[in-house]
Amino acid sequence: MNWSLSRRYFIKAATAVGAAYVVPASSALSCVGSALTQGVSPDPNKADRIVDIHVHFDDKNSSFVEDLLTVCNRLNLTACVLTPHANRNIVADAAKRHPADIVPIGFVDLDAKDAVRQVKEFRKLGYRGLGELEFVKKPLTDPAYFPVYELANEYSWVVLFHTGIVLRRKFDEPENVASYRMRAFHLEEIARRFPQITVVGAHCGNPEYEWAAEVARWNPNVFFDLSGSTLSKFRGRLTEFEKFFWWSGTEWDTKAPENDPSAFSKLVFGSDTSVNQIEAVIGQYRSLFQACGVPEHTQKLIMGGTLSKILNLTT
Repeated sequence: MNWSLSRRYFIKAATAVGAAYVVPASSALSCVGSALTQGVSPDPNKADRIVDIHVHFDDKNSSFVEDLLTVCNRLNLTACVLTPHANRNIVADAAKRHPADIVPIGFVDLDAKDAVRQVKEFRKLGYRGLGELEFVKKPLTDPAYFPVYELANEYSWVVLFHTGIVLRRKFDEPENVASYRMRAFHLEEIARRFPQITVVGAHCGNPEYEWAAEVARWNPNVFFDLSGSTLSKFRGRLTEFEKFFWWSGTEWDTKAPENDPSAFSKLVFGSDTSVNQIEAVIGQYRSLFQACGVPEHTQKLIMGGTLSKILNLTT
């Protein structure tokens, strides 16, 4: 996409800020192992596999697939690669050759006249979901987008939606973009209308975290990632997330992953950064876990267990 360079620059800058406050490997990274911080490949028999729901295909980097595979091997990671239609064959082929490392996820412009056709083409190529759906001309719940959601529901796909504030692609030209069209509470209607979709909200609704958490609480097919600037701007006050994900140990009246009692089990790991910065985002998540006392079982669900089950990953 013509905005990928600016997006990657924006996220890289935010991640760099976050990396500066990650706690030492002896604490925050203890669940991955100190080998991570020293650039040594973890033993796959000892480290739990991480699943990253939010890795954008970088069409500006001719060695993207090779670079990603290197990181996947080193971090014991499976990357859900969000792929524009134009690059669909590249990622489909890579996923067939490296099924333990790459899960193909298709990006479509919901306002494109041929969006439905593109979704069907992604399906034929073995894609497992859609995302990141963003920059929409109408609210995410507009009926014009239902044909795409209906297909995703039929396929029982994972669909990653952008939620919350959105970056500017052009600062000196008019553009038909507005963050309110992608607010976290829109995902509630989508999740209820299309219950076979696993709905994932990128960025946890930034800055409407409370709305995001409550939508996730009442809808068993809704999860959020904490990619983007959130974990950077909350450095030093990560315990505030206990106010948003407050219902740990209470009666939810809805289904939680593996019946986990922690409210934080409604999160999944997402990096949304360049491949060489994924490890820094892992550190940010680990810092959150330490600050909020997230149980080890819940940490494993967030970092890969939940998505592994949803995507039926066996390695």
